Amino acid sequence: MEDITIIEEVLYKLDGWVVENIDNTTDLEETNSFEPDDMEYNKKVSKEEILHFYDIATNYALAYTQLSNFATVPESDTALILWTAGLLWRKYDIRPNDQIDESYPIGYGDTLIIQAKEMLKPYKIHKNYKFNIF
Repeated sequence: MEDITIIEEVLYKLDGWVVENIDNTTDLEETNSFEPDDMEYNKKVSKEEILHFYDIATNYALAYTQLSNFATVPESDTALILWTAGLLWRKYDIRPNDQIDESYPIGYGDTLIIQAKEMLKPYKIHKNYKFNIF
């Protein structure tokens, strides 16, 4: 997938997020959800940051599936976009307590990552383990 396609697809999953240019201005024309005059947005991220998190998501997904590449996985592009958006959301989501417990609800970023894992689950390599009990 091309870089601009990755950036656009990730921004579609992050409602109200915009791309920040090098000169710290916001490029609202690159997002479909905003008019150029609209200065209301939730978060600003750079193109480089989105691509960096895409690389991280790719590494996480490869480790999760234990595959060497995603050449045989048709859903990999969508799953990687979801995983990238989830990682970005979790980075900028300020939570009062990030401890995992039963009373803390799952956030939007976590939901995106769970969806990505569910898409990749059929392609996950399962290793058989043998346990011996004496």
